[in-house]
Amino acid sequence: MKRSDVLVSISRRHFCSGLACGAGLVIAGCGGSDAPSDAASGGVCPTTGALDVGAPSSFVVNTPVYFSAGFLFVVRDAGGLYALTARCPHQGFTTNVQGMFFVCPRHGSEFSFTGAVLTGPAAAPLVHYAMCMLDNGHVGVLTGQVVDDAQRLAV
Repeated sequence: MKRSDVLVSISRRHFCSGLACGAGLVIAGCGGSDAPSDAASGGVCPTTGALDVGAPSSFVVNTPVYFSAGFLFVVRDAGGLYALTARCPHQGFTTNVQGMFFVCPRHGSEFSFTGAVLTGPAAAPLVHYAMCMLDNGHVGVLTGQVVDDAQRLAV
């Protein structure tokens, strides 16, 4: 078998991420290091690039707040704050809050507030973004930096 005959399996996220990095469109994740930045681990935000979502005290437990500027939700749970995309991974429609779930209006996919898929057709969970503290004491979200869904900003 020749090298050109080998089929390579890659996720859509990794493929798109590679395209964006190759084109210089996304800085986060293109530096060649697998170590998380200070922002990814809940540290101080970089001087530019973070979406200011307000004071940490403005977020109530289990009450998602939508930010249209980043197509994302910020949620507080017992562990702290986390940010996740509002875009359904099935076809990219913006999800809405209905009771204790995120629901896609297009095909009815339902997600828990942590982004886990409860009912399809979506097969992938909602993506989580890095959060950090801004110099003004507000919380920042870095939509170019995807993090594990268990990560929280403890504030």
